[in-house]
Amino acid sequence: MPKPLAWGPFSVTPFTFDQVYFLVTLVCYLPAVVLLWRSWVMKPFKQWAACLHEFSHALGAWATCNSVTSIEVHGDEGGLTRWKGNNVECGRHVVLPAGYMGSCFWGCLIVFSCCDPMFMQVVALLLCVALLICLLYAFIGQTEEAPDRLPLIILSLSFTLVIGGVATVCFFLPWHPLLEALMLWLGALNIVYATLDIYDDTVARTDERSDAYQYAKLWGPCCFAKCVGAIWLTASVFVLLTVTGWTWTWLARSEGEVNWHALLPGPIVLSLAVLLRIGLGFVGAGAGEEKPLLPDGGKDKRGFDEAKATDFLRSKVMGKV
Repeated sequence: MPKPLAWGPFSVTPFTFDQVYFLVTLVCYLPAVVLLWRSWVMKPFKQWAACLHEFSHALGAWATCNSVTSIEVHGDEGGLTRWKGNNVECGRHVVLPAGYMGSCFWGCLIVFSCCDPMFMQVVALLLCVALLICLLYAFIGQTEEAPDRLPLIILSLSFTLVIGGVATVCFFLPWHPLLEALMLWLGALNIVYATLDIYDDTVARTDERSDAYQYAKLWGPCCFAKCVGAIWLTASVFVLLTVTGWTWTWLARSEGEVNWHALLPGPIVLSLAVLLRIGLGFVGAGAGEEKPLLPDGGKDKRGFDEAKATDFLRSKVMGKV
């Protein structure tokens, strides 16, 4: 039976140390990601989230016995997945929601992996495999127009080296808190991506090239794009909260050693995010520019590129590929 966290002879909390670490780190990471979401600091991380988003589209195509011809991630945080096959009509029911629901799945899987060090190693390996597959498509992908392959190449190589390197070090050395801190950061990133971007791209505005709009068309005129986006958003939030609760409950069984230094990454990251947000606010004010977290009715680059991706999915029915 795990013992409650204690300081000397006094009981500090009825929770285990692993539960306290998980809660403190995740609660610090989530606002840090939100604070910096629209800043240049998050650009490589958002491209990584977009990479998993496009890879999820590809998984949906493969799951419906179709083939993927290219996976692209652009420098402006957008992406494009091209696919074709004999099951296009059936595939669209899976491929279209697979992007955002896949981002939710990856976020849940990464967060839940923090329950066990070996499970974290396995999930880290899965992430590296996904990135290597994307890297392969960066070289051999077939496109109608010449894409900029460099962002995906740099992204895949850098994140594979970081995730794989940390996982390898923690496999041979007892530095599991290092891998857990990294995985929780990546999980928090995908949690925000799976909620904020769903709202921003499918609920806050309606674009006929969006995933939600194209998916609504599959169900006829009685289904609206914003309703589809709202359903996806609700499902995403519900699944994320459920998996977070499962992780919290599972960690109640742990008997990890108390290491107060392990609690530092979360508060440090949040403090840096606040300072950067303040600094970027001063810079933006000096330049006379202000970029809100959720632009009212605007079309950011991420949403436009995602629209291009789904427009391509629609083109399969018209026989363009």
